[in-house]
Amino acid sequence: MAKLGTTTAANRGSEDKKQLEHSNSKQEAPKNAIPAKTSLITNLIIHGGNNQICVDSRVIAKEFGRRHDNVLQTLRGLIDRGTLSPLEFKERKYTKLGREYPCFEISEEGFFIAMPFIGGMKSEEGQVRLVNAFFTQRRLIDRQSKEKATLAYQVARLSGKDMRGILTDAIQEFVVYAETQGSSNADRYYSCITKLVQKPIDIIAPHATEARELMTANLRYKDIYQAVKQALEVFPVDKAKVLGG
Repeated sequence: MAKLGTTTAANRGSEDKKQLEHSNSKQEAPKNAIPAKTSLITNLIIHGGNNQICVDSRVIAKEFGRRHDNVLQTLRGLIDRGTLSPLEFKERKYTKLGREYPCFEISEEGFFIAMPFIGGMKSEEGQVRLVNAFFTQRRLIDRQSKEKATLAYQVARLSGKDMRGILTDAIQEFVVYAETQGSSNADRYYSCITKLVQKPIDIIAPHATEARELMTANLRYKDIYQAVKQALEVFPVDKAKVLGG
């Protein structure tokens, strides 16, 4: 029993030593770790349809390691001397502990102008971080603008396909209708009508509906063609020869 007790104590001592070494290794690891830096993009302000990017003077003070009242003093000096134009800043108010204090929203261009004059204990690091934040946000906005433009083009293209489909269906109905009334060249109406409507494509649907209504009224196919042709000729399109049947 004594030997068993001795062995158990030794084993426990070995396990405690391993746990202590493991614990020490965990504590030493953060010394070599690179601290994560919070992105500044969320601290930038975007205004209006022109996607103007601005930064709050309080963010500048924090990133440059300078008191906010000193940053305001520098900015006011730049404004008074005309270095910053009225388009590059807006004076704002913020509330802290029930009291209002002044601050500035500085545009992207205004920040690049003011940046060398701000100073501060972390001015170099602050400049790099804020410039990178502006550039990252600008790339994001540009990419989103391109995506929106591409989407708008695709929608317009699909809408054009729909209109061409309406035109083709309407012409097909008219060709069949003309053939039933004895036209020997009805298939040639495809090219004639297409030439008439290739430019004012946005009015195809209403006139296709009008043509169907005239067919429902059992009018002569030549009269229907002339009615649609006259309605479309108010637009600057190529003249088409009216075919006999």
